Amino acid sequence: MANINSEITVITPVKMTEDKVKVIFAVKNLFPDAELLEKKNNLYITNTDFKVLKKIKDKVKARKSMAVLQRILYNNYNMNNTWFLLNKQAAFSDVVSIVENEDESPLGPIKVTIKGYDLEKINHWLEN
Repeated sequence: MANINSEITVITPVKMTEDKVKVIFAVKNLFPDAELLEKKNNLYITNTDFKVLKKIKDKVKARKSMAVLQRILYNNYNMNNTWFLLNKQAAFSDVVSIVENEDESPLGPIKVTIKGYDLEKINHWLEN
């Protein structure tokens, strides 16, 4: 599902106490086919295709956490934009752990922002 005015952004901080190689590994675990860029003390991915979220979708379905993800997307939805957070430490172990606020991920979460889609299209993609 691609939209000319859409964008999916993934961003996570690299704290001074973290090994950057391990943070890269964590992000690449969940977004294996995406190009990872570095800017200042953040790692980020920018993409226009939902394929970048396929592994997240598959793992959320496997853990039967889809209702949680959809609730968070709904709660954070504003003007065709929404977002959710993932635990960075869990990502290192190739586990998708959705967190509701930044405090639940002590080293800072991985933030996934979806811009330019209405919530119904996002939910349809997640469910299929």
